[in-house]
Amino acid sequence: MSDPVVVDPRTPVIVGRAQIANGSPDVDHPVDAIDLMTRATIEALDDAGVAPSAVETVGVVGGIHRHRNAAAAVAHEIGCPTAHTIVTTWGGDTPVAFLGELGQRIVAGELDVAVFVGGEANRTRDALRAAGREVTKRDDNETGDPEHWGTPLEMGRSDAVERGGEMPRNTYAIFDSALRAGAGETLDEARDRAAGLWAGYSAVAAGNPDIDVRSMDAAAIRTPTPDNRMVSWPYTKAMCANNRVDQAGALVVCSSAAADRLGVANDRRVYLHDTIRASDTDSFLLRERIDTVPGLDAAATLVKERWGPVDAIDHVDLYGCFPSIVHYTAAALGLRSSRPLTVTGGLGFMGAPLNFAAGQSLIAMVRTLRAEPGTLGLVQGNGGHAAKHSFGVYSTDPPQSIPSVTVLDRAETAMSMAAPDSSGNATIEGITVEYGRSGAERAVAALRLEGGGRLWANSVDPSVLEAAISRELVGTASRVRAGEFRL
Repeated sequence: MSDPVVVDPRTPVIVGRAQIANGSPDVDHPVDAIDLMTRATIEALDDAGVAPSAVETVGVVGGIHRHRNAAAAVAHEIGCPTAHTIVTTWGGDTPVAFLGELGQRIVAGELDVAVFVGGEANRTRDALRAAGREVTKRDDNETGDPEHWGTPLEMGRSDAVERGGEMPRNTYAIFDSALRAGAGETLDEARDRAAGLWAGYSAVAAGNPDIDVRSMDAAAIRTPTPDNRMVSWPYTKAMCANNRVDQAGALVVCSSAAADRLGVANDRRVYLHDTIRASDTDSFLLRERIDTVPGLDAAATLVKERWGPVDAIDHVDLYGCFPSIVHYTAAALGLRSSRPLTVTGGLGFMGAPLNFAAGQSLIAMVRTLRAEPGTLGLVQGNGGHAAKHSFGVYSTDPPQSIPSVTVLDRAETAMSMAAPDSSGNATIEGITVEYGRSGAERAVAALRLEGGGRLWANSVDPSVLEAAISRELVGTASRVRAGEFRL
């Protein structure tokens, strides 16, 4: 019989979790993001059995909160106004990365007890505007400036914004088209693959006790209807991220010594084992090939080197914003697509506050690991246009040694960005069709010019729109002029 692991007192451990999903918005008694994040924080502290007075740091994952220091507002509401406050940058990778950062500060002895939380009240805000009601803003004149943490998230220069190359729904659909062409899939095969993958996410979401959502099968996900309209071909609304929610979630993390001192029960404890972060170029266009994500590949390789076959890890949650990134990540990690790839149900079904989907995955993973002590869990975060990556490994069993954070940089620019008004012969390297409520509106394509360099370009030609959804255009020749292309 092996000796029990001696837990270093500076080992970081998650001791509390809470997930809030508000019901239908009440415009007569509206809530805001601070209300929801406060509720989540109080419930997470109650889950841990920790008093608010023990909290030294409150961190808030950046989002659409109209408050200069949302962390200070939450700290004031829970009764620890002197806590150090942190507001993170944007990016879907941030929750996993920030948890790793808090863990390293605990290891270094810089703090003992921290809460981090994310939340939005977008549904209430939308309902107020629809009812012609004023969306009030909290007074934040008395809150000081928080610590700002994380690298800035860049989503695209002005021509990318104008031409749809900044919109994640478009870029991930374009990424999907490049993956489809590279694998030799037909358009129908790629749609079936994406819908089947998302059906697995939907089934998990329907069984998620933290939120009440209905299940959709692959046919319902794939098929456009008035309630599930096409958004960016081949993605229907059900295949796209949903941030129009009233939700919040919180985690309490502390040192093992603090957990002992505060009397946290052993069955509440989930230990940090590993955090890996990686970066890529902000734009797909700057990579050698737009169907590859070098930083994600490097991070996945390191996960496999450290933890062996990832398919043997008991529970995984791959960041479920759009099918293309899940498909790519599963392949990079060597995961069977037939196994459960999420413990939450993903952004399309469960929804999440902006930048906090991986936070909700962490919260769900804590619940899952507590229910199956001794098992391992892996959570992925993904930010921007597959530009910022994070993986975290967790277990109710303590680690053999103090956990670390590894940072990998693969943001090398392998291709140049062509001038937005460039003209000439080009090759289509990725393409989608953008839809409005009335139907197809324009094609958005990533083009590689004959003389080198890439750019975003559009077409509103009906024949191009029809061709893009009926036959493979990736790899075909085109002609571009001032941002408009034709076949």
